Amino acid sequence: MNFFQIGEFFRFYRTAVTKYQLHSTFVFELAYALLEDQRRFYAFRDVEALRQKMLASAVAVNVEDYGTGGVGEARKQRTVRSIVRQAGSSVWQGQLLFRLANHLRPATMLELGSSVGISAMYLASAVREARFLTLEGSPELAHVARTNLEWLGLSQNVEVREGTFEQQLAPALQDLKRLDFVFFDGNHRTEPTLRYFEECRAFAHEKTVFVFDDVHNSPGMSAAWDQIKNHPSVRLSLDFFEISLVFIDPDFREKQHFNIVPARWKPWLFF
Repeated sequence: MNFFQIGEFFRFYRTAVTKYQLHSTFVFELAYALLEDQRRFYAFRDVEALRQKMLASAVAVNVEDYGTGGVGEARKQRTVRSIVRQAGSSVWQGQLLFRLANHLRPATMLELGSSVGISAMYLASAVREARFLTLEGSPELAHVARTNLEWLGLSQNVEVREGTFEQQLAPALQDLKRLDFVFFDGNHRTEPTLRYFEECRAFAHEKTVFVFDDVHNSPGMSAAWDQIKNHPSVRLSLDFFEISLVFIDPDFREKQHFNIVPARWKPWLFF
């Protein structure tokens, strides 16, 4: 963590609640599934075995990074090992994503930012029957993601589409037509994040979940998260720090937000 992230974590933790303070059945069951369910799934073993292979790989790939906003750094060569260490979903985040998809059982899923495919493998393993599109701007990273998905037998229902989000998002939305689950993990800047959210929202329905990565990693993403939480259409927002969720379901009559941690992180909170 950098200093900004450390500060963000303490601010998050100070106001966080546990399952014991959640009175909504939907929120309680979701929090329990993500944070308290101790079951281990075979998919965890399989994905992590592939992660270890990549962590041992010194193979270099050309990376075109469209999400940093930097000048002159859009294309560079990096090892697979360094990409997994710095940009791949962590073990904790991957398992959260798996448990979330396993709990909600979406029929369609869209991911903005495949990287080497770690998060896609977790999500696709959770709901193998779902139609899943994942978008990646870097051709060589897209190739690695496809290879990993094929290795785990997940390529039948998962399609890795290569190209920038500006090129690929609109066609993906038209093809899926109805979004059940969207994971934003590709462009970590304020304006693009808000724009992609609005584009996806047009294809959402009452039960759609929008999942955001890295909202605590930079001032820009923190600002984007604040605007998304306060969007007029958002009725419920849940922050688990590693991933953050919003729902537009009008059944949540009062706009609510919760920072949520495992009960063991605040053992004194029972009521």
